[in-house]
This record gives sequence, C-alpha cells and structure tokens, in this order.
Amino acid sequence: MSTARGDVDAAVAGLRARWGAAAPRVMGALALAPAPAPGEPPGDRPAPAPTDDDRVIHTGFAALDAILGPGGLPRSASVAIRGDGSSGRTTLALRVAAEAQTAGSVVAWLDLSRSFDPVEAVARGIRLEWLVIITPASLDEGLSIAGSLLAGRSVDLLVLDLPGGRLAKTDKPARIADRLHRLAALARRAETLLLILDGPVRAGGLASAVDGSTGIRLELARRSWVRLGRDVVGQRTEALVAHNRHGPPGRKATLRILYAEGGERDACLANDALLIDQAPPQAPLHVPPHEAPDRKTHDHATSPPLRAAPSPGLGTGPTLRALSDRPARAGRQAMGSGSGHRYRPDRQGPRRPARDATGERPPTRP
Repeated sequence: MSTARGDVDAAVAGLRARWGAAAPRVMGALALAPAPAPGEPPGDRPAPAPTDDDRVIHTGFAALDAILGPGGLPRSASVAIRGDGSSGRTTLALRVAAEAQTAGSVVAWLDLSRSFDPVEAVARGIRLEWLVIITPASLDEGLSIAGSLLAGRSVDLLVLDLPGGRLAKTDKPARIADRLHRLAALARRAETLLLILDGPVRAGGLASAVDGSTGIRLELARRSWVRLGRDVVGQRTEALVAHNRHGPPGRKATLRILYAEGGERDACLANDALLIDQAPPQAPLHVPPHEAPDRKTHDHATSPPLRAAPSPGLGTGPTLRALSDRPARAGRQAMGSGSGHRYRPDRQGPRRPARDATGERPPTRP
C-alpha cells in the first residue's frame, strides 16, 4: 500500500494546488495524516492486503453477485445505483467500498449530496483511515475533481454521490452528460470502478445522461420490513439489473439489510429464527361483526313500552275529502262543492235518432 499511499498524496497535492478552497473539505486519515518516515513502524492496524481476484469487486451480497454475471462489479466499469432515500442505495455503496478496502483497494467518496455518515460507514465495515472523502462546493467542481482522480489513476474505486433536486441554472444537462461520458472513459482506461449514486427521478435530463454513461444500472426498491418483535430492525430490498453490458439484464435479487445498533440487539440480529418479514400494512377489506352486549352482565335503562296501533275498523273520525286549492274555472265545478251536475252511470241521457238503413235523412222540422 505504500505505492497507493504515494499516489493518493500526489493526487491530494494536485487538488490543493488547483482548488485551494477544496483542501479543507478533504477528510480521511489516508489523505490528511503525514506519511510515515523511513524505518518508522506502521500503525496499530495494518493496511488491507490485496487479494488474488482483481477482475471484480464484490458487492457484499451473494445474491446480487450471482445475477451480475462476472460474480461482482467488474473493475473499469461504470455502475449507476438508482433508488429513493429508503431503498438502500447508500448502504449498497458502503458495502461495495468495504469489500474494495478488504481487497486492498483505495477508495474515494465524492459527497456531492452532503449526506455521508461516518458512523453508518463504520457500521458497514468501512475503515475511515483508508478512505478519502471529498465534499465539493458544486457539481461542476465535483466532476472536475473526479476527472483529476481518474486521470492520475490515484484510486481503485470512486463513488460519486450526485446531489438531489433540480440542477442549478449553470449546470446544463447536455454539458453534464458529456462530462459523465468522459469520466466513464477515464475510469475504463485507469481500470477504476466508477460508482454513481442517483435518485429515482432526475430533473433536466440528467437521468438519461447517467443511463447513457454507465454500463450497469441497478434499480433498488424497498419491498418489506424485517421486525424483531415490535421493532423494525431491517428491510428487504429488491435489486433489478435494468441494464448490463457485462452480463444478462433483467435479473432480480432480494437483499436483506439490517439496522445494527450494538449490544444485545446485534446478537439477536444474528439469529435468523427471531426475524420476521412483514409487508407494509394494508387497509382491512371488511369490518368484523359486532356482538350485542349480554343483558345479564350489563345494566341498561328500561326502554318505554310500545303503544299498540289502533285497529282499522275502530276509527270514528270525520271522512276526509280532497279539495282543490285552485279557484274553480268557468263551466267547471270544484270537486266536493256539492253543486252542479254530476255524471251518474245509472242515469241515461238523451240518445240520437237511429239512422235509416236506406240512407235517407229524416225530415227537418219547419
């Protein structure tokens, strides 16, 4: 790791010479601690030793490594991890960085979203003394720093955490897309794994720029919670290989992400028999029937007796008549007025004379 340490020192010196204001935002013992003098014993914790498998970097999830094709993320590849804030994309990136450190690689993290949590990083296996964390002031400055690190072949894994929300007015989508394509080409030449963390929706055409510049695109979505009793201790995330130039696309894998807090809870998390997978709650489809209370055990006020309805034949009231609420018109009597002629079916009125069968009309009266 002495050679890698010299490369990182040279890269940091170049960054300080070009961006003087960015120097205070460079964190990590690998970048800030002075180099040991010749003959000085190393620190308490030794540097990670490189492994024999130099073709890929494992993700820390065996199910995800199996569907990627080569058995992990190929070096010199550009990978986009897309998902919302609760999908586990940052956790997956931290696991990849921890696996890269275990393999003896130098990792740099460009925190453009300003959301890096050192405590969470240590919980996921990150060794901060072998991690370079840079917080650029803007997206343009972050892309320039990433280009300098890749051109100098200073790191083996570069994580680019893009900011959320809309782009600034000075950040044109076409210009950002062109710079991302150049970063992917530099990573391929330097044999450096470029990991881009992106949100679910990118405004201003940046989503197409990220998709076009990466060879592998992983889309994450949380599907269920993992509970320990009543406490939520983790989640299950579905990982979809939406695009893959190094293997077959369209495959899915389920990742179990646990939230460790130390103490006895970590021991319980190690026991799979105590963990229960539970999907998000749904509204009930029916209302359970309600049973009436027992009169023997509950005291209730006595209801008043019901009054019997009168029989139909016992009524002695006056007969009801329908009266018209409009004044009677000429030639027409109102109903129920008691005057005027009425039509009676039993009384026969005057009839017309019968017509002669011969067709002759009866004589008219003089």
